[in-house]
Amino acid sequence: MTPEITIYGFETSNNMKVRVTLGYKEIPYVFNKIDPMDRDELVRLSGQHLTPVMLHGQSVLFDSAAILRYLDANFRDGPSLFGTSHREQWEIEDWELFARVTLAGPLMEVVHHRVHGGTVDDAMQARCAQAFADAATRLIEALEGREWLVGDRMTAADITAAAVMYRIRAAGLFEMPAGIESIGGWIDRVMAYDSYLTQA
Repeated sequence: MTPEITIYGFETSNNMKVRVTLGYKEIPYVFNKIDPMDRDELVRLSGQHLTPVMLHGQSVLFDSAAILRYLDANFRDGPSLFGTSHREQWEIEDWELFARVTLAGPLMEVVHHRVHGGTVDDAMQARCAQAFADAATRLIEALEGREWLVGDRMTAADITAAAVMYRIRAAGLFEMPAGIESIGGWIDRVMAYDSYLTQA
């Protein structure tokens, strides 16, 4: 069967979480890796410069959080990403926000600073490393004795947070905090759904 979905992107946590979602929901797709330094195709397709961009028939979407919601609303045969109740959805969205802002924030500050030609000095590196350690510790504590962040199955909360943790761990940008080994299995369980990573 020819996949109906095409993703344009490269190796960021936002691209990874979309690929994890597609794998988790067993939706066939094609991943077109782009050069981060040449985003003309992204602009042609979506009118903006950020990844991932998803094409599904005549629909064009960008922003990974929006793509997860689109996939959950339009591919309901697979597992739900947003829980089984109103309360669970609120909790999941709280964790998504935490992962995108608090957990990923230190990484994005360093990356954006470098992309715009800045030098990351020792003080900035230390401040960002501490902010990441504090956020990761909160995640470790939340997962103590639990398999998933919300409810009894993987949700958008796990996908968003685990993709950030995987990306930061793989980049080696910050030292991992004490207790990280306790959630290593959780990260690996989530990221196993990213077939692009497992084939690399």
